[in-house]
Amino acid sequence: MTVELTSPWLRRAVDKAESAGDDPIRLFCLPHAGSGPARYLAWTDRLDGIDLIGVCLPGHERRVAEPPLRRVADIVDALADAMGPHLDRPFGLFGHSFGGLLSFELARRLEVDGARPLHVFVSGSAAEPFGQAGPPVADLDEEAFLAHVGTLGGLDPDVLAHPDLVDLVIPALRADYEAAEAHTPDPAAAVNAPITAIGGLHDPAAPPGALIAWGRHTAGPFSRITLPGGHFALFDQEHNVLRTVRTTLTAADRATRVAGRI
Repeated sequence: MTVELTSPWLRRAVDKAESAGDDPIRLFCLPHAGSGPARYLAWTDRLDGIDLIGVCLPGHERRVAEPPLRRVADIVDALADAMGPHLDRPFGLFGHSFGGLLSFELARRLEVDGARPLHVFVSGSAAEPFGQAGPPVADLDEEAFLAHVGTLGGLDPDVLAHPDLVDLVIPALRADYEAAEAHTPDPAAAVNAPITAIGGLHDPAAPPGALIAWGRHTAGPFSRITLPGGHFALFDQEHNVLRTVRTTLTAADRATRVAGRI
């Protein structure tokens, strides 16, 4: 179960709601296309000292009755406003696939507004357009669209087995693809926050070579982590991913506090 924060955009695991104020660091997690915060919130008890907040976009999970947004800029603007009251302590951003793109663009926006993310984690997301030939995926007919999503493992087989559930999730999934495909990244865009790019060794959407380009989009340190597996390798290798997130954010927070005392 989850509890809504000051807006429907942000959710926290209900059993963490009362103790979250004790955590020195916040981590905002942005979902992959068509998804919501539920999978991330399952990490809550495995990230000691980190207040994990999951992002829920319109049209997704509990907001399924709302029309989804179809422009990255609109999503980022709304998220920046929703997150404002919760940037009162050191924080990081984590996003997978479409969420990785959102994490980077959100970091850019927040830094312009004066906030300073400790670290940005992008998982399963290419920094620059990569290898997409043919018509936009968002414009494919339903059979071809589902086939494409299936190659990445983006829909649970239990969902695919029930047409009514497919009909429920397809609008948000298409909207996210539309937003991603319509977005034109600035090749010179960069953030001051360090970036860690995470990806599966056999990920067709963001292969290891495509992850390296993220190094050109930060003025700070950059690192790449390659995991065995495909597009959703992060969930198959959660222990390693969460250990990296925890140690990275803790070290960054410690360094920031030390620098503030010098």
